[in-house]
Amino acid sequence: MSWTVTVLVGSLVGITMGWTYHYSNVTMNWDAARKWCQDNFTDMVVIQNQLENDYLVSLLPQRNSSPYFWIGITKTHVNETWRWIGNNSTWLGSESWAENEPNNSHKAEFCVEIYTTRGRNRGKWNDEKCNVLKYAACYKAQCTNVTCDRGRCHETINNVTCLCEPGFVGDRCQTAAAVDCAPVPDPENGVLICSSTNHTFNTTCHVTCSFGLLTMASSHITCQTDGLWSGPRPACASYKKALLAVAGSGAISTLCCICFCWMQLRKRKKINQVRQADEETNSSNALSG
Repeated sequence: MSWTVTVLVGSLVGITMGWTYHYSNVTMNWDAARKWCQDNFTDMVVIQNQLENDYLVSLLPQRNSSPYFWIGITKTHVNETWRWIGNNSTWLGSESWAENEPNNSHKAEFCVEIYTTRGRNRGKWNDEKCNVLKYAACYKAQCTNVTCDRGRCHETINNVTCLCEPGFVGDRCQTAAAVDCAPVPDPENGVLICSSTNHTFNTTCHVTCSFGLLTMASSHITCQTDGLWSGPRPACASYKKALLAVAGSGAISTLCCICFCWMQLRKRKKINQVRQADEETNSSNALSG
């Protein structure tokens, strides 16, 4: 049997609610506590800021002495940084630890409990040996793989928010943004075939050239979130024009290379002249001396 405390909170996404907090009424070591949380809920509690820390403590039962509650922060070596499970966050607030903690008094205190006593230590943390028996503090996430259609689900106290991908809006990021790109005329000797006649965001147009012609620049363009088409406009050209274009591009590259090499040669020549002059000056000074 386990006692649970459920946090029913409002949301920006329909009837979806924020996470719920839960705890055990049986003590266990840190590893067993985490497994209990994972088996019954999502995981051991992960705290992202001081506000969440205080909110959690307000829901956990008050205890006058140890054992208190394990939370999901740990490390494996003395000199290692404390890290939260799951997201590897290293957030440690200025008000988090109890006075003179963490002190690693037993030389292997690599797990953390949260105090739920009265007084100044309420809500503070203490590093503890992981094999000591404490109660488990857990959470159950409401975000799932289908909560947000085209976005990332983000949970905080009192809400679940969909952080939409570029170009999508709506409480579940389910709607393409109202962005239209200007119509693009068909290239000479070719036809543009688009995935949407309205040229809205994410519309992609592919070029099909007449028989015997090659696609130049790019084979497709896509309507972006700023209302502009991506990349250069597709064009069609004969093999002869395509070869001339490639040859022209190669000639420009060759010319740039020649110019660069010539400048490097002049630079090295000038350095050598300065070095030779310095050597002659030093030789003259040595003879006169």
